[in-house]
Amino acid sequence: MVLGREDLITEIEDHIITIEIIVAITIKTQTNHKSLMIELKYKKFSPDAIEPEFKTSGSLGADLSASQRVVIKPKQATLVNLGIGFDIPKGHMIMLSLRSSTPKRKGLFIPNGVGIIDSDYKGELKLLVSPLGDEDVIIEKHERIAQAILVPSRGIFSPSENISKFIEVDDLGTSERGNGAFGSTG
Repeated sequence: MVLGREDLITEIEDHIITIEIIVAITIKTQTNHKSLMIELKYKKFSPDAIEPEFKTSGSLGADLSASQRVVIKPKQATLVNLGIGFDIPKGHMIMLSLRSSTPKRKGLFIPNGVGIIDSDYKGELKLLVSPLGDEDVIIEKHERIAQAILVPSRGIFSPSENISKFIEVDDLGTSERGNGAFGSTG
């Protein structure tokens, strides 16, 4: 049975949902101003892989690190192993992107724009990158390079649920991070 958005919210309000975990990180999503906590299982494919980490309370993406040293040659797309994989809940996907500081500091980009990891993929995450310049780029083992963002797949609440309009404002409010960007979290 597929629940609509309102039915899902009612289910969450009426029942305590317990998710059994082995090793988990917590991702917070907002549903109609009510907080739904999801514990996301992950597996280490490399024994010394770095656990995903949110660097600030307002971080959307969890930082991911390279599991080995990689030399990326100019004009070559190269896969960077991240050493972990996720058990992505059905109805969700993970978007992999570079940390905002990576293109600035390393001169790298993702040739296909963003990595989409489907919920049925159970292997090690790898990020496809390519240098912008004509020199080798080195990614050190355990260097933070990417971010993982858990995203509901289209149709989890309603196939027609979209942004209805954009509203211009003079002030976006304040946060712990403020306007710190491009590596401001370290």
